[in-house]
Amino acid sequence: MLATTDPTSLYTASALLPLLKISALLATGYAVHRALSPPNPPPAPKTCIDNRTLFERAIRHVTFCSKMLTWVIVLCDALATLHLAAPNPLTRPFASVLLPAPFLPPSQPTSSTSSLPPPSPLAAALTTPHAFLLLGAALAVGGAVLRLACFRALGTLFTFELTISPTHTLVTEGPYAWVRHPSYAGVYAVLLGSSAVMVSPGAWLREAWLNPSIHALWNAVVTGRQGAESGWVGAGAVLAWVFVAFWGTKVVYALRSTNRRVGTEDAELHRVFGAQWEEWAAHVRWRLVPWVF
Repeated sequence: MLATTDPTSLYTASALLPLLKISALLATGYAVHRALSPPNPPPAPKTCIDNRTLFERAIRHVTFCSKMLTWVIVLCDALATLHLAAPNPLTRPFASVLLPAPFLPPSQPTSSTSSLPPPSPLAAALTTPHAFLLLGAALAVGGAVLRLACFRALGTLFTFELTISPTHTLVTEGPYAWVRHPSYAGVYAVLLGSSAVMVSPGAWLREAWLNPSIHALWNAVVTGRQGAESGWVGAGAVLAWVFVAFWGTKVVYALRSTNRRVGTEDAELHRVFGAQWEEWAAHVRWRLVPWVF
């Protein structure tokens, strides 16, 4: 007797992939939010070590901007993915804004014999989490876990501003027993991981706006052909590219500024703690990544 396959069970199994992607997106948003939320209020300006650069003066605004932009992108991606995986009247108003018209699945089944709407051209890409997206989410979550461990290790001494209080002590336990600046390693992981999630294959920003606009421009400028894709080079595509340019510039600026902080902190801690810092630095040679850097 031949075994039969229930199509409903296949649909249920395939629904796990969109749920996995949505979970990774939400985990990324939460990780960025926790990692970039200051655990303590800002110190008095007169206690700040280095307040000369724009980054040092605006660091809390920079981190707030990073959190909000991340939430916007991951929530838009999650809503678009949810609608493509399971179209319904509740998500359709959001999808009609988030997705170009050719990508929207029909609101009703095309066949009276089918209770499920057929997949749109974008559904396969957006509802299947790419390995690069999952790795990015894991990197962001790992970076957040490391940052939170640093928050706990330093307690009230941890501030986003560069400062050394009169009661400051040299913390050499927890993550600081492995590298001298683990919280910055966590920042790198969070920013690079969240960036990977935003633009990985199968990501909403890439599949719905960036790639179609590139194809449309290629057809219009290089080949001279204009098809349905030419309509996608509009406000949505422009906003997508503006976001990518802004986010990329901000991430590079934040990473460079953070790297500059590493040297500044080492010099200041050396000045304040002297031989104690030298002993710690001799034992903990690595600044950010054990046995690497």
